[in-house]
Amino acid sequence: MKESKITRRALVGSVISIVLCLAMLVGATFAWFTDTASTNVNRVQSGTLNVELQDESGNNIEGQTLTWQKAEGHENEAVLWEPGATYKLQPIKIVNTGKLALKYKITITGIQGSSELNDVINWTYVDNTGAAVALGSERSLAVGAADTLTIQGTMATTAGNDYQDKSIDGISITVTATQD
Repeated sequence: MKESKITRRALVGSVISIVLCLAMLVGATFAWFTDTASTNVNRVQSGTLNVELQDESGNNIEGQTLTWQKAEGHENEAVLWEPGATYKLQPIKIVNTGKLALKYKITITGIQGSSELNDVINWTYVDNTGAAVALGSERSLAVGAADTLTIQGTMATTAGNDYQDKSIDGISITVTATQD
């Protein structure tokens, strides 16, 4: 009986030892080194893209009607287009009032009436340097900068009798800006 008691104790001790060894083995396989580091980001803010049309005095002219410049002494006469004639609008400023540099294009939109008359008018603008630039050309403008332009149209000298007594209305100058 003494031997069975000793054997039993030895067997129980062996089982406990095996369980403890297995527990330590399982615990050892799940031991990982870990670490974490972090820092703060000050601020994330998006910029704004904003272009404004102004007159020479700096007044906003969006939605207003521009006038044709007339020769001295002819201020009360109607503006009548004829082949070879060039008429200029009052000077305008394109101002970047946003917080991002931009690229812009100027286009003629909103034409109503005899739209074929517009086909024989070559639209350009004269920039700050005095150079004539085709409408639709892309220009860059830094934040806070402005371009003073004079938009002009020249009727083609090849325009024949088909263009007599025609008119176009609703002409708009549209400035489309995108991020530069």
